Amino acid sequence: MIIISLYIIALIESSNNPLAINEVSKAYGKYQITQPCLDDFNEAKNTSYSLQEMLSPQTSSEVANWYLNARIPQMLKKLGLLDSVSNRLIAYNAGIGTLKNHKPLPKETRDYIKKYNKLRGEYEKKRQSIP
Repeated sequence: MIIISLYIIALIESSNNPLAINEVSKAYGKYQITQPCLDDFNEAKNTSYSLQEMLSPQTSSEVANWYLNARIPQMLKKLGLLDSVSNRLIAYNAGIGTLKNHKPLPKETRDYIKKYNKLRGEYEKKRQSIP
């Protein structure tokens, strides 16, 4: 079973800053949640969170975890695409349409996957060294 590390996503997206706001993309919180992602969550979970509420670490973690570990896998399955760490990261960073339409990956997304894998490897190495 694939589980995307929220901690690593938060490091990549915002240096784990719960108050991060990207003025260009209008993404909020440590996971940089955007309005389309939040709309999808609100509809699926019958909630009415606002982007401002994504500045709450607990609330944004709830949304990010659902999106990365439930919604994206659901979309991948519906499209007949492989549920892999790379495909989940591509969908999170560049959008599911990038996979659906077989678009070339933007450099930002390629770098995103590399950062995730590097940090994941470092995390696993540290975890294994703890007695």
